[in-house]
Amino acid sequence: MHLKALVSQHRRVFREKVTRMFADKHKMSIENVVARYSDVIERYVREKYRGVERAVSTILSYHRPVVLSIIRDPCDANICRICERDKPNIERLRQLYGDRIAFYVLFDSLPEAAIYHIIHQGKGEKLLPLSAIINSNGEVIKYWSGRPVTVDEYREYLDPIV
Repeated sequence: MHLKALVSQHRRVFREKVTRMFADKHKMSIENVVARYSDVIERYVREKYRGVERAVSTILSYHRPVVLSIIRDPCDANICRICERDKPNIERLRQLYGDRIAFYVLFDSLPEAAIYHIIHQGKGEKLLPLSAIINSNGEVIKYWSGRPVTVDEYREYLDPIV
């Protein structure tokens, strides 16, 4: 699915969830919440998705396939051993493909890293790292989470689109 469509869908579901929670908390109907507070809710949602929108813009600006990596912040006290084991594979991809593909790394502590939840779509356990291949049109071709990805696995999806 296209990255922008995934964000739009996720954003819509999030807006509905916030509206329901607001209605429950204040013992109001959803219709009343929408009528009276839609601008406040929309501002809240817009702020929540600001980092994600920035990440999507950056990814789309490359105009070539992108390998997205969301890894543990290196300043975090806990080291992600899986993230560390994936680094040599990414470096090998850089050697193999050079500037024919772009690499975009996000640390899990950044607001942009919320794109993890949008790509992952609640399928399976959410673990770092998340690695994704996104084609030059912004379509998420494949993603993996919670394990290092071999160079051959990356190549299976990159070779046809490079």
